[in-house]
Amino acid sequence: MTVRPFVRGDAEAAARVYTRGRPGNPATAATLLAEDDRQRQAGATHARWVSEREGQIVGVAEWLEPLGARRPGSVWLELAVLPEQRGRGLGAALYDTLGTAMQPLNLRVLRAVASEANPVALRFAERRGFVEEQRFWDRTLDLAAWTDDAAPLPDLQCLTLPELPAAVPNWEAQLYHVYQQARQDLPRPEGEPFTPQTLEQFRHDWLQGAPVRPQDLMVAIREGVVLGFTALEDSGEPGEQVVAMTAVARAARGQGVALALKRASIGQARRSGVQRIRTSNHSQNLPMLRVNDRLGFTREPARLGLVRHERGDL
Repeated sequence: MTVRPFVRGDAEAAARVYTRGRPGNPATAATLLAEDDRQRQAGATHARWVSEREGQIVGVAEWLEPLGARRPGSVWLELAVLPEQRGRGLGAALYDTLGTAMQPLNLRVLRAVASEANPVALRFAERRGFVEEQRFWDRTLDLAAWTDDAAPLPDLQCLTLPELPAAVPNWEAQLYHVYQQARQDLPRPEGEPFTPQTLEQFRHDWLQGAPVRPQDLMVAIREGVVLGFTALEDSGEPGEQVVAMTAVARAARGQGVALALKRASIGQARRSGVQRIRTSNHSQNLPMLRVNDRLGFTREPARLGLVRHERGDL
């Protein structure tokens, strides 16, 4: 077994490891490389390693500075090992590599996520001083059994991103404003700051076709005003997409906009051949939990947000 730095040509294999090693939280090569580009453009600290056995990538680990909540001395960790390769010291070797490489950063807060369906990962984290801080519900919707019998909201239009410019002249500025409001209002740990993103970052992350395709970004408008959007991206599994984000303007919340948006998005996904949609909700995001309950998303094992404060040696 060897551990070495990640290179872009590893993206497909690394995404497969993440998809299999993190239940309910799949990845694709496109999402990994898009995240790398975002980190690099923002000047954020980020590094990834892979472990190989007999020439095959069987484990991945990384740290990254969260762009939406940048805080000096705080990073998120990701670590995954193929299920059939667990118990051979791969995770420990990757974690030790991260620890050695991070020592010059003088970190004070480490955060990570592990599924309660993966007790091995939870024990691994607990032994290294991590404790639960947040909880997220992974959810799945089977489109073969899904029906939509709801009446449309008066005067509300749901358009894909390519259809939007013809209906809203200043659509980009409006969409960006809704995005910033929604990000600012997301549940987050106490003391974790909100870091606004620039319009250029928003364009790069959401409007340029990777990893969210323009036809998979659905926008709600009324009388030329953007009220919200929802976006799907491929999960890496055949016939499956994941919800990248759902956002509604503060002034339009509580009016059924998110429900209408997601119905339109789900209907389009089914027409295009998608069989399953996955999403994840913070346990404190009660409005979105209620929306996904009404749509028929099942609740699956939770993912736990873990934190380690004021560490000494990793």
